[in-house]
Amino acid sequence: MRLQLIALLKKILCLFLFASGNAFSHGGVVLEEDICLIKVGFFQAHFTVFQPRTREHEQFCEDLPDTGESLFVLEYLHDGLEKMSVDFRIIENLTGNGSFANQADIELIEDIDAITVFYQPPLQNPDVFAVLHNFKEEGEFIGVVTAQNSKDSKRYTAVFPFEAGFTSNDISNIAVLLTVLSVSLGWIGFLLIKRKRTSPILSLIALVALISIGATPKPAYAEFSNPEVIVGVSESYKVAGKASINPVAINQIHSWTLNLQTHDSRPVEKADIAVSGGMPLHDHGLPTQPKVVSEILPGNYKVDGLKFHMRGYWEITIEVRREDTSETLILGLNL
Repeated sequence: MRLQLIALLKKILCLFLFASGNAFSHGGVVLEEDICLIKVGFFQAHFTVFQPRTREHEQFCEDLPDTGESLFVLEYLHDGLEKMSVDFRIIENLTGNGSFANQADIELIEDIDAITVFYQPPLQNPDVFAVLHNFKEEGEFIGVVTAQNSKDSKRYTAVFPFEAGFTSNDISNIAVLLTVLSVSLGWIGFLLIKRKRTSPILSLIALVALISIGATPKPAYAEFSNPEVIVGVSESYKVAGKASINPVAINQIHSWTLNLQTHDSRPVEKADIAVSGGMPLHDHGLPTQPKVVSEILPGNYKVDGLKFHMRGYWEITIEVRREDTSETLILGLNL
């Protein structure tokens, strides 16, 4: 009986390790030392996804907890990518292989355009590639990044399956599984050492019951209805930000207008607003100290002194203090 129980636990542990390994690495995207990397052929880039409307400045490596606007950012680690044309495609994952889908599965698709939900034509950028897509529905998808050398027409491809709008937190579930397995293995080992008889079926039922405890999903926030401006949301407010220059230029001081409302679209007047920001991927702030200089109209605030000194993904942090409460909203933009 003891040998059967040990064999059963070994199988469960192997299945867990296999599943957890898959959670940290899908296709061409890998997590190495807390850094998310995408491998396009033998080239590498930092890979990050943001969902600024619902998750503020949280960074995701692959699977996305929400639907809605999602910003995919690649920061090149090789000079070779800077000289290549890079395109990005998102397709429905109809391969039947889930998170194990790979480039061979993509090559078997007869009409890839028919299942494409987003396509960014080739771009050549000096150091950063970023695209924004609005996921209307949750589901399983595959991202396909292709880099082409204009000199010899060689193509390099990265394929990574992912989910959008999932309701559980894989990392939290893995932590729960590790804890449960450790406690269960220790408990059963203690019983075996003491030569007490116990039912392996009861042990398995207890293990499955504990594993089935899911992580609590984060609440989704209301979305701003105007897609033409940069938006941010918090529990009580929504804000639309618009720069005084279009497009926003590097190393040029300019102003912004912030339209601050409640979720039922009432203007938020006479708010105490502090503005800061920075680049979360580089862990540094703004080179200036912007501030609100006036409330132009009810709920409309003018911010002077904004400046971005390099390309990449930036976040403008807006702290709203009003009636002894404080909430933070994030505006995300890519330059």
